[in-house]
Amino acid sequence: MIKNATADPTFPKTLETALLADLRRLSVQGVNDTIHLAVHGADGGLLAGLTGTTSYGWLRVNMLWVDQSKRRAGIGKDLLEQSMAQCMSRGCHSAWLETSNPAAFAFYKALGFDVFATLANDGRLPADHTRWFLRRALELPDLDEGAR
Repeated sequence: MIKNATADPTFPKTLETALLADLRRLSVQGVNDTIHLAVHGADGGLLAGLTGTTSYGWLRVNMLWVDQSKRRAGIGKDLLEQSMAQCMSRGCHSAWLETSNPAAFAFYKALGFDVFATLANDGRLPADHTRWFLRRALELPDLDEGAR
C-alpha cells in the first residue's frame, strides 16, 4: 500500500540511504557525500551558500545562492571554486548543475559550463520557461574573471 510520507522528515534520508546501498552493490561509486558551504555576514545572517553532492566522480551543485546585495562581488565564483577543489580531492573529475534563471545561466556559461540538455515548456505556461543542464570538467584553468 502506498503511503504519503511528506510529513515524515526522516523519509528522504532513509530513502537515499537505501538507494545508495543498492547502487554501491551494482557499481563503483567513488565518494558519495555532501558539500555545504556558507558565507555569513557580521550579524550572522546568511549572505551566500552552496550545497552539492558527489558520486560517480561528479559534483552535482544542487543550490548556489548569493544575496542580491552581494552579487557580482565574486562570492558565487569563490563558492564554486572551493566546492570544486574539495570535490577533486574526493576523486571527482566533473561538475554538473541545472538552472532556470537566465542570469544564473549566463554566470555559469562564463565560468566554463556547457549545456548538455534543456527542458523547455514549448508554448505551455509559463511559455518562456527553460531549464538548462550544464557541466564542466574540474581540471579547467582558473575561472573567468568576467563572471564576477
